[in-house]
Amino acid sequence: MKNISEQKVMVLCDFSESMNGIILHGIFLAGFLEKELCLFSLTGKGGSNKEELHDRLGAVARIVKKQSVHPVVSTLVLRGRLEEQMERLADKYDSILLVMNKKRLPEKLKALHESVVPFLFVEGKTTDLISYRNVLLPVDYRKEMKDTSLWASYFGRFNKAVVQVVGAREQNIENRNKVKENLLFIRKFLKKLQVQYVIGEGKTNSWNIQFDVLERSVEMAGDVIIILGSKYITLVDLLIGLPEKKIIRKAGKLPVLCINPSKDMNILCD
Repeated sequence: MKNISEQKVMVLCDFSESMNGIILHGIFLAGFLEKELCLFSLTGKGGSNKEELHDRLGAVARIVKKQSVHPVVSTLVLRGRLEEQMERLADKYDSILLVMNKKRLPEKLKALHESVVPFLFVEGKTTDLISYRNVLLPVDYRKEMKDTSLWASYFGRFNKAVVQVVGAREQNIENRNKVKENLLFIRKFLKKLQVQYVIGEGKTNSWNIQFDVLERSVEMAGDVIIILGSKYITLVDLLIGLPEKKIIRKAGKLPVLCINPSKDMNILCD
């Protein structure tokens, strides 16, 4: 049996039609990362259904233990909304990744803005092939881009993935130099960890590089795209929608790993 870390890959279970497919992603990720798989649900404000959720999650966990090779599967029910529980999930329950479906995005992205744990948004169709072997990493001029390379390295080190790094094409000299600095850091970082990578130039600037890579994700054979969320949310963002919200919705079957640039991430224990 593998020596499984007490750190947890959390799967948000809402008992929707896509839940089983989402759990499959969680099983796969927890497996190659060698982390505990935790199925968790939220009661909402009232909390009167907590015992019922415990029972339903327990039944699902028993099926997962029976049908998968993953040795450590736990369950958790928390009272309230996701946004209210982010600190607790990270600190008390040692979460390193939250896997969830792409529904009810506004409240989930609001929770992400309070989170030190990345959110992985998946479609959850059980017929999808799950591999995470080809990672798409759009790179803009923000210094927080270095955080995205950390998760790209996890896929590379523990799942033998290839990381396709795509730098923004900037006309502004200052922004162009910032992109070059980020690319240099990512190249050295991945090379040091012996992660396979390729680096190319995108067709657009930093404002649109995530959309550019997403539009080419099929021809690039991407299995997951890693993006930064918004650091500052303006009134305009609230009116027209956050860029990450548009990316997640447009991504279709492609999983989207979204990282909060406003907080320091929880780090995997090797």
